[in-house]
Amino acid sequence: MRLPDPVAELSRLLQGFEVVDLTNSVEDGMPYYPGDPRPTVMQWRSLRRDGVNLKLLILGSHSGTHVDAPAHFVDGGAAVDELGPMAFSGEAIVVDARGYREVPPDVVPLNPSRVLLIYTGISAAWRRGWVTDDYPYLSREAAELLVKRGVRVVGIDSPSVDAPGAEEPIVHRMLLSQGVLIVENLSRNLGRLVGKRVWFLCLPLPIRSGDGAPARALALVPRRR
Repeated sequence: MRLPDPVAELSRLLQGFEVVDLTNSVEDGMPYYPGDPRPTVMQWRSLRRDGVNLKLLILGSHSGTHVDAPAHFVDGGAAVDELGPMAFSGEAIVVDARGYREVPPDVVPLNPSRVLLIYTGISAAWRRGWVTDDYPYLSREAAELLVKRGVRVVGIDSPSVDAPGAEEPIVHRMLLSQGVLIVENLSRNLGRLVGKRVWFLCLPLPIRSGDGAPARALALVPRRR
């Protein structure tokens, strides 16, 4: 009897999913958090002059769509390269938090998946420039409930889970100290998935001792039959 081919079976299964990109493009002058390095993308070599095209990238560890590892705010916390490659991925539920400046605890489902993705709607302004002093963020109560209900990864289309200009990063510390990983600056495509259950795939760059890293974030969404 011929044994099933696991790779072929996986390929067949993946044909039943649409891949939705939740990553903001990396480009020169893209929005960035105050105090972070200004992202720069410039031509370093050109085909006409040098026979090859090559870009120079200057990015912070929290530029664009990115992850926060525990090392970001927890002394002795795990760095990005110390986490498994699938640490930020898993089954996810996408919830609607539009209209809130401070996301309340009642957006957290009673029985959430491993990953909770929060759509605030602010990502629609990404290419028009980010209002860095007025964006949606998680309330302390919402963060507490995330931890209590067993969420292991929280993603949001906002630049930070903490309030603009917060003197103390309470939400970051609360989540990361409990091993809840964070993904920030997800793209506006997240709005297409509100209310859906998806497979979230988020792969950060394995920066040595990294407190965070730019990442490619994708959602695998079952196709309608």
